[in-house]
Amino acid sequence: MDHPASGAVEVRTWAIAALLLLASLPSAASPIAPKRHTLPNGLRVIVKSNWSTEVVAIEMLLDVSAQDEPAGQEGVRYLVQRLLLRGTTSETGAAMGRRLAAVGGVVNTTVGLDYVEIYALVPADGFEVALELIADAVRHPAFSPEEVEKQKSAALEVAAAARGKPFQETYLALRERLYRDHPYGNLTFGAPESLADVSRADILSCHRTHYGPNRAALAICGGVGEVRAMRAARHAFEDWHSVPPRRRAFPPPPKLRVSEVTAREGYFTRAHAIMGFPAPAVDGPGYYVMQVIDTILGGGATARLPRMLREELGLVYTVSSFYPTLAHDSHFGVYVVTGPARLRDVKSAVLNVLHDLTREPISEEELTRAKTYLLGSYDLSHQRMKEQAYSLAWYEILGVGVEFEETYRDEIRAVTAGEVLETARALFGRFVLAVTLPRE
Repeated sequence: MDHPASGAVEVRTWAIAALLLLASLPSAASPIAPKRHTLPNGLRVIVKSNWSTEVVAIEMLLDVSAQDEPAGQEGVRYLVQRLLLRGTTSETGAAMGRRLAAVGGVVNTTVGLDYVEIYALVPADGFEVALELIADAVRHPAFSPEEVEKQKSAALEVAAAARGKPFQETYLALRERLYRDHPYGNLTFGAPESLADVSRADILSCHRTHYGPNRAALAICGGVGEVRAMRAARHAFEDWHSVPPRRRAFPPPPKLRVSEVTAREGYFTRAHAIMGFPAPAVDGPGYYVMQVIDTILGGGATARLPRMLREELGLVYTVSSFYPTLAHDSHFGVYVVTGPARLRDVKSAVLNVLHDLTREPISEEELTRAKTYLLGSYDLSHQRMKEQAYSLAWYEILGVGVEFEETYRDEIRAVTAGEVLETARALFGRFVLAVTLPRE
């Protein structure tokens, strides 16, 4: 006859074991840290599993930047990227689309100043299909003559349309004056005159020279385990041949000797202006302080610029600030939309707000509020698998590593009011003011 207490002991033992097992399983509350691997050919693969979702984001960034476009071929990277999904040596673009649609996935490409990108979002069951499609697109694009001409025509329309967008027009004018002949002064998708001259041979040369595993980072985030992800990555990419290392050094932009104003006209009803200042790259001194300064000035409706220019003075329809994270010398900008007659007053008001940061340290209350807003925005931007995968690949291309997420938070929390004052004094000196005015 069993002892009456023995069953209770067995139940308690089983329950404890079950709880320990559950605690060991990954969850949204205890995310798995990203794992970094490097294949023998140089491809860097970062896997971040998340068992709270059945979606997988696949993100590949290649270190193919604006500096890799020869003079007169600005926009060749954009054409290569447009053509990756228009057919490979083994299947047509339409067949690629049908294959991905069959597993419920989407795929796209983009171009940045420092990289080119191809990504897919797919249910976990279709992960291998999507990864194989990306591998085929990046490694074996067909670049058929018919598609080259078709995509050149489409790219020319995009470049022409950008000239009709006030922010794009004004931002390009700013970068042209800040960077001069530096590659960051070019449109990421090329100007109509350079795109028109790009040949199929130029496209083939760009791909053959720059698209290789040693220039790439692959991030996989979502409902797939590390073992499965790495098995698929090795199968898709381990026989991809490396390309020669980049030979050209990225030249520094010229120093801004004096403040400048550049004006253009467009078919707009309001004036659009960007005041831009040279600022540090991601690995430069003051990068984290600049993130906080950008938030103090433009982070939310209660930040200094919108509060003063829009709420108190009523000078602008729109005002915002931005500080892009770039691999090389970056810039800080203040963008406003206003009436043409108010431009002089707006310029003075913006400079007053910026120079206020150079006169005395900000209060601890304002500093804490800015850090809280900045880190909250950072966390919100990383809620989706796509953004998480992009960030991990981007950190790898930048050379800051998968630890950057935690490093970033710690560095932001460590910024002091004294550092804000010192950095603002160094930053807010000479500037370029780019203005696009309504055409009479």
